[in-house]
Amino acid sequence: MSDPDPHRRGENPQFYGAAAHFPKGNAPPTNFDPNNPHADAVAKEAQLQYLTRETFIKVETAKLYRERVQECYKLEGVNHYQNCKEHVKNYMESIKNAGAHRINIGPYDKTP
Repeated sequence: MSDPDPHRRGENPQFYGAAAHFPKGNAPPTNFDPNNPHADAVAKEAQLQYLTRETFIKVETAKLYRERVQECYKLEGVNHYQNCKEHVKNYMESIKNAGAHRINIGPYDKTP
């Protein structure tokens, strides 16, 4: 079912449309032991899936913010320095520690 108004806000006020109704993050498995990750194979797999899902959510969130910055640059033209400042700030915060690949690691990212 498509949303008749794609700009309507949903449960997540940061995003519109389908992204506004994206479920909030699931909790990591409670029986995973980081000191002995091979003790429970099922918990290890659940932890891996959880970390992968969270990484992809961060990457997709950064993509949405990047799209907002691009739209703002197009709309504002030469005034984008003043009028897009908040969008750029949100985008820069979202890309910290959101890299899915080793090449994306920056000074604010935690190494695995």
